[in-house]
Amino acid sequence: MVEQPEEPRQVTVRAVMLFVVILVAFVVLAPTMRGYLVQQEQLRELNDAIAASRERTAALESAIERWSDEQYVQSQARDRLGFVMPGETPFVVVDPETVTGEEVAADGEDGPVTMPRTGPWYLTVWDSVQVAGEVGD
Repeated sequence: MVEQPEEPRQVTVRAVMLFVVILVAFVVLAPTMRGYLVQQEQLRELNDAIAASRERTAALESAIERWSDEQYVQSQARDRLGFVMPGETPFVVVDPETVTGEEVAADGEDGPVTMPRTGPWYLTVWDSVQVAGEVGD
């Protein structure tokens, strides 16, 4: 019997064992690594929430400090509530667009036609439609 030379194996026992060890390490470490990454993300979110809470706390503390100042309280009472100190005369501008006092002399030019605003809105609209039709005549 003639012995045939053995062909070298393509895959050795060492390579298979190395592959099995790497596979087991991956199976063991993958869930652990996933948990670690999830915890890091939660930690980042919690740190952001803490920073936002600290900013809000600082803003509220500064508001408390402002309201403890009597000058600030007086200015807010004047602005928001219209309070005045004893002896002061309050002035309230009802409509800043309305000018009272001197009448402007008419130059004789035909300006825009104005209608008094009386009655319900739909009558005012109808009157403006009629006036628009008369201006073109």
